[in-house]
Amino acid sequence: MSWRSIASCLRVVGAVCAVLLSVQNASAQDLNRGFAVNRYEPTSAGEWSFWVDHPWYSQTRYFAAGITLNYAHNPLVFGAVGSDGSFSPRLSVIEHQFLGHVDVAGSFLDRIQINGSLPITFLERGVKAAGAEPANGVAVGDPRLGLWVRLFGQPYKSAVSLSLGAQVWIPLRSFGLNSGVSLSSSDEGVLRVLPKLALGGYAKHILWSFTAGFQYRPAAQIGAGVDLAGSTVGSELQLGAAISYADFERRFAVGPEAILATQVMGTDSTKPFYRDFTSLEVLLAGHYNIAHQVNVGIAGGVGLLRQPGTPDGRVLLRIGYAPMKEEKKPVLDRDHDGILDADDACPDDVGIATGNPNTNGCPDRDRDGVIDRLDICPDVHKGDKPDPDSKRLGCPAGDRDKDGVIDPEDQCVDVPKGERPDPKRLGCPVGDLDKDGVLDPDDQCVDVPKGDKPDPNRLGCPAGDRDKDLVVDPEDACPDKPGAPDPDPKKNGCPGATTITDGQIKIIEPVFFATNKDVILKRSFPVLEAVANSLKGSPTIKKVEVQGHTDNRGKAAYNRDLSARRAASVVRFLVEKGIDANRLQSKGYGPDQPIADNKSAKGRERNRRVDFVIIDPAQPKDVQVKKASETAVPVSEDQSDSSDGKKGKKDRKGKKGKKGDAVESGSADKADAGDGESKKKKRKSKKDAAEAADGDGGDDKADGKKKKHHRRKKDKSA
Repeated sequence: MSWRSIASCLRVVGAVCAVLLSVQNASAQDLNRGFAVNRYEPTSAGEWSFWVDHPWYSQTRYFAAGITLNYAHNPLVFGAVGSDGSFSPRLSVIEHQFLGHVDVAGSFLDRIQINGSLPITFLERGVKAAGAEPANGVAVGDPRLGLWVRLFGQPYKSAVSLSLGAQVWIPLRSFGLNSGVSLSSSDEGVLRVLPKLALGGYAKHILWSFTAGFQYRPAAQIGAGVDLAGSTVGSELQLGAAISYADFERRFAVGPEAILATQVMGTDSTKPFYRDFTSLEVLLAGHYNIAHQVNVGIAGGVGLLRQPGTPDGRVLLRIGYAPMKEEKKPVLDRDHDGILDADDACPDDVGIATGNPNTNGCPDRDRDGVIDRLDICPDVHKGDKPDPDSKRLGCPAGDRDKDGVIDPEDQCVDVPKGERPDPKRLGCPVGDLDKDGVLDPDDQCVDVPKGDKPDPNRLGCPAGDRDKDLVVDPEDACPDKPGAPDPDPKKNGCPGATTITDGQIKIIEPVFFATNKDVILKRSFPVLEAVANSLKGSPTIKKVEVQGHTDNRGKAAYNRDLSARRAASVVRFLVEKGIDANRLQSKGYGPDQPIADNKSAKGRERNRRVDFVIIDPAQPKDVQVKKASETAVPVSEDQSDSSDGKKGKKDRKGKKGKKGDAVESGSADKADAGDGESKKKKRKSKKDAAEAADGDGGDDKADGKKKKHHRRKKDKSA
């Protein structure tokens, strides 16, 4: 059925409802007397629900019939309404009501279902009051006829389906059939009509349904001299919902159902969704199909909101012939491997017979006796030596390094044994522990690499260096005295301007700088060139830190800056002499790393120095610099610690006349042009020269006033 057809059906239903709603409410004089009190209306025979419709069609079955037993307690009670609106029951006009509903249903074209139900009152017990009384004996109620049309989906097979239906009640009392009919089991007036929609489905064991309908019913009252509220019926809106857990293979369903009805037309006092005009019943139901033939169901529930006919408790029992189409499972061999599905552990995959019910009929491509779904190597035969690892079932023992020794026996599974296998370690090559290219059986120094200069007499060993000056003994002209590399083979490794020992390149005399500057004096060029030669001759030295140090006189920050600039000047000098800048770094430590006591002039002299510390390769932590006592301290204004006037004159005279002695590091070959021109100034200010502060500090012996004057002067010059 197309959506256009569905829309047409809905328009028809809407038109009918509009006509019915247009009917005016009845006055008290126009009311019919008496109506069918029972409100329970069973679903079609064969449904797995009691009250909320979940229709079935030909794909499920063609025919169903049965009976539903219905017991209700206090479906009709008279009482009084208090000033607060509360209801107090006084008399149970019908206290016990027991009915049977004879149900029948059939389907054709897998789209249409017709059904019918006939209620029979077997028993009613209660007290006569206000003109109302229970039925006396067996009474037949109004028969109901119904029709369902499936718009889309299968309610018991699809996740969502929609059906359109209608029910009609024939009021027997209106046709003069009074025999076996009572006021409480039949209406008087025109036909009752209930068009409705049922939306429902089944998926993942959930059977659900939602219904909505409008029942047109002429207004009627039961009893005389009672309030219309709570004693009348009329046209009403009905909503139902049900959900259950269902298992069609085991043929059962369990779940709740709920029906809400509210009177929207009837008398002038009708108020939709008000207590006296609204009913709500809730059931918990269970269903079971016996042998695919007989449906049995039981349910119990309560009335939460009550109109006439709504009991405070209800019990339902249903039994009926409702055959279920049993899915036939023919004997098959789906994979056509000659093993029937019933015996085939892998019915969808071509396999082989194994005699083991867990593997019989399963594929085994490599024919190694391990079926493919368990075989980690389904295309490789496990061989004579299968892998013992349970995680590699069906695989041959591996040989990752492809050296002919299987992994379980190979002591070096990732390294081929090579041309010279180790006789003591199966599958392993002969080792080279020090990674110097000489195999261990041939290596006379297995733990020491032979290095760039191997010993010609000891295979795999580096040449010796007895004096530890980084010049190997075969090339060392002084193998027992620490020295430094030298281009002259006769001097190579012999003590000279520099010595490599204790992790440092040590120099025999300090580096001289111009006073309070980072300018290197020419007299220090030879020693620095010796340092450059030592670095050129020792390629194993990858990194040297040139360190500048001062004593503690003057401002520490200034001294650190001055020492840093001087260290940088030395680095630039060495780079100009052909040393790779990447092998050098500079740092000024100022007064932070003294090697002697700064309280004495002699100690301060020792602390003013430039060190060349080897940092790559890493040196032992206990490396010590050359003792200060071994360092010759020059006499210069920059290096001198004396403030004695006479000594200062003598020292300055000793330096007098050395023209161009100071050269800036950026141009190591240029003389200090200002040195000669400053002679007169130096003579005129001998006292100032003795007291002047360089970057390494001030005069220890000056009095307090002179010190203050000196510091102010130094701060200005800085």
